[in-house]
Amino acid sequence: MKILPMDIQRQTFARRMRGFDVEEVRTYLTIVAEEVAALQGERDSLAQEVQTLRSMVEDHRQRENILKNTLLTAQRVSEEIKENARRQAENVVKEAELQADKLLELAQRRAYDVEKAIIDLRSYQTSLRTDVRAFITRIGQLLDMQEEAEGQDNVRILKRREEAQ
Repeated sequence: MKILPMDIQRQTFARRMRGFDVEEVRTYLTIVAEEVAALQGERDSLAQEVQTLRSMVEDHRQRENILKNTLLTAQRVSEEIKENARRQAENVVKEAELQADKLLELAQRRAYDVEKAIIDLRSYQTSLRTDVRAFITRIGQLLDMQEEAEGQDNVRILKRREEAQ
């Protein structure tokens, strides 16, 4: 069963005595719906990207099939032609195979690059989270140190007052 963000937002619950806080449940469902919507958007984007890459690979496969069919035709024609024409046809075939291999390799390399970019972005996201957490920790430590210094200053001021009296 596929749950859409709108399904989550529109969900209602029966009311009972001592039940959940309706506003709190609504707020939580809104947050969950937004997260589901974001995940669906990301999934759809990735699915579209995969579809594009698959289409490119399929195009290259079709080109490869066309090249293979051309190769077979060239071989049949080459059997009917003198030795010199046969050598020329073989050179054309070799060139076509190299081009097909290059195209296929290029498509595979692009697919790999896209996958690597996704992994790199996710790694970068994790790194940013870690940096933000560390920054927050450092700020907390600085605040603690400042509070401690202020406390020590207060004690010194009180001691001076006592000594002055």
